[in-house]
Amino acid sequence: MPSATLIGDCATIAASRHAGASQFDYRPVTAQDVDGLAQAYLRAYPPGIAASNLDEARTEMLESFAGEFGTLLAGASLCAYHRDDLVGAILVVERSPWDPKLRCPFVIDLFVDPRWQGNGAGRVLLERSAGACLNEGHAQLALRVGEGTSPSASRIYASVGMVKIDPATL
Repeated sequence: MPSATLIGDCATIAASRHAGASQFDYRPVTAQDVDGLAQAYLRAYPPGIAASNLDEARTEMLESFAGEFGTLLAGASLCAYHRDDLVGAILVVERSPWDPKLRCPFVIDLFVDPRWQGNGAGRVLLERSAGACLNEGHAQLALRVGEGTSPSASRIYASVGMVKIDPATL
């Protein structure tokens, strides 16, 4: 369950440039990635936080591509691959589906398969996504954190300057 909304400056996030994670290939997500996305998504979250099985995970990924959570920003929605194994992804929509006062791109999901966590892929996905948003003329990027957010993800968000906001006060 979400507990806070964070927002950050795209230029600051993109400029943080993590030196690691060079063993991965990064590219925009496509509908052909749905099965790999579903598998990594299901593994990335503790039971009861996201999907409870592979079919539910696949449905959520298909809903993301269908615009159920907003229009995906193609250049900012990325996946990380190690050889043919999808290890993580960031899915970004034009606007928050939950906080209508936010007027910036919104991360609906950022996840890394636990087998690959700790190798910098999540941080690089966030940095590259923010860079893509910046290139499309967006100054800020927002996301929600909560029960399924790992301590390492929280540290990454803080280290790139993302701060807690109250969307109702915007």
